[in-house]
Amino acid sequence: MHDDGAIGRAARTITRWQLPILLLASPLFLFARPSLTPALVLLPLLWLARLRARGHIVPRTALDWPILGLLFMVLVSILVTPDLPFSLGKIVGVLYGAALFYAVADLGERPAGVLVPALVVAGLGAAAALLSLLGTAWASKWTPLQPLISALPQVIQGLPLAGNEAGFNPNQVSGALIMFLPLQLTLFAGLSRRSLPALSRGQRLALLAALGVGLVVTAAVILLAQSRAAWAALALGLLVLGAIAIRPLRPVLILLLAAGLVALLLWDPANLGRWLVEQGLMVESGETSWAGRVELWSRGLWGIADYPLTGMGMNMFRRSVWDLYPLFEFPPGYDVGHAHNLYLQAALDLGLPGLICYLAMMGTGVALGWQSYRRSPERLARLVGLGAAAGLAIHGLWGLTDIVALGAKQGFLWWAVLALLTTTAASWGRFPGGCRAEGAAATTEGRSGQ
Repeated sequence: MHDDGAIGRAARTITRWQLPILLLASPLFLFARPSLTPALVLLPLLWLARLRARGHIVPRTALDWPILGLLFMVLVSILVTPDLPFSLGKIVGVLYGAALFYAVADLGERPAGVLVPALVVAGLGAAAALLSLLGTAWASKWTPLQPLISALPQVIQGLPLAGNEAGFNPNQVSGALIMFLPLQLTLFAGLSRRSLPALSRGQRLALLAALGVGLVVTAAVILLAQSRAAWAALALGLLVLGAIAIRPLRPVLILLLAAGLVALLLWDPANLGRWLVEQGLMVESGETSWAGRVELWSRGLWGIADYPLTGMGMNMFRRSVWDLYPLFEFPPGYDVGHAHNLYLQAALDLGLPGLICYLAMMGTGVALGWQSYRRSPERLARLVGLGAAAGLAIHGLWGLTDIVALGAKQGFLWWAVLALLTTTAASWGRFPGGCRAEGAAATTEGRSGQ
């Protein structure tokens, strides 16, 4: 029963608009500085409003325990980091990501089910692609793409919004956006069918047009960012997605997938890069070489061995590596940024317990999407679950050689995809959160008892 007083009405209004509030406040969290620390009070205020309006601080999800463990290790990181201001950006980024996760998961309680959160998350991906199109510090790697890159407007470069004067890192842009392309494809396929009674023909066509534009922009940015690891992971992931979802083409796609895996196993990145340069298809770039990555991985393993339970503190590997584990593949003092591996970096930031929580979140997210595809009676929920799970798995594969670190500026997109996967679980009786989830679970139990 809701409180009809002014405070109760305000709490319900804030809770209803919590996602737009978080998105509008995102610059305060994603570009955090010590002077902006008071902005953190917004998060507990939103949670208290939800407690007053709905009787719970956050909706229940299948990822609650891993998230709680991850946040506990963030608290540990605050205590052990030797330079809290240097770690602050990543710490605040994780807190913001968790808040956004529950705001998106909360959308699953609405009558439209998976449609609204799917459109919101796909829209976030398209918006991130558009922003990246205007603000990425494009690299010069593939010669055929240079005329296109030269013609792009440099709107955001040089502004504080980009996070650095040069602009967004193209590899990190690719790693974030490859999560969304499979989701946009499957959502487009789901809306193409005239089987959604909640939408009129005009609404469906408008959404299809918007999704089509977002899909084209996302694909274009991934192409222009020229991340070979992102291209390889996306190609393999889309082949698997197609083999699962398109039965008539399954034999052909499986053969292509097998050929791609064989080529990947035989691929020597250093020799291939030299051959492409010799053929004039690629130019030398300043990105980390394969030998440099291998060296960073070895230093990351040394760091985990020295700080297994707590990690070094968030973002501290880039500061400590030269003092503790000198590098030979890089010029002295070079800012390596991270360990060029998602999983090593998670352990370096938050220790092995943090890595376990991170892996649990990734694994549970993919499993929820797969089970939604297998078990949901709703076609749209099946396709959205499959697309979001494929995007998360592709991101995880790409993360073997590159990274969008926990708490990084693009990291909130990972949290949004995870939240979407929890909402698809409602369609087959798993709770994404709140009353709707409990009702779905009760219905499932009732059917199983008959």
